Amino acid sequence: MSISQVRATSSANVGEYVGSVATTVGALSVDWWCTPAFDAVVTLSCEIPYYRGRKAVLAWNRHFGWSLGVHGLTQGNVLVVEGLGLGPAPDPAHCSDRIAELIAELADWAPRPASGQPAPRIVHGPGAPRG
Repeated sequence: MSISQVRATSSANVGEYVGSVATTVGALSVDWWCTPAFDAVVTLSCEIPYYRGRKAVLAWNRHFGWSLGVHGLTQGNVLVVEGLGLGPAPDPAHCSDRIAELIAELADWAPRPASGQPAPRIVHGPGAPRG
């Protein structure tokens, strides 16, 4: 599927594309958010070691592409750790390869102490409590 097909925002094309990525990465589930932050959140079967106990997720925004993160501590939140950096609608196989690379790179990762660097963003999904 080309980027132009996804950008046309046909729900069938978007559903097909996100479903293809979810299948390629062996996702556990796909949640449709339809918010300004993300269109869909795909739950993966793996974890990012620093966030042990929380499943890793791929969050997709049709304008910016995919980000790797984890489910937040409260329902309906995603903590973004790193963007995949592949553009708005990369090939599902490229997504899968990049996720494997990032998970390996994050094996010994921990956030830096507060030093003026931006911390991972928490993105609130539909109906999520604000706090």
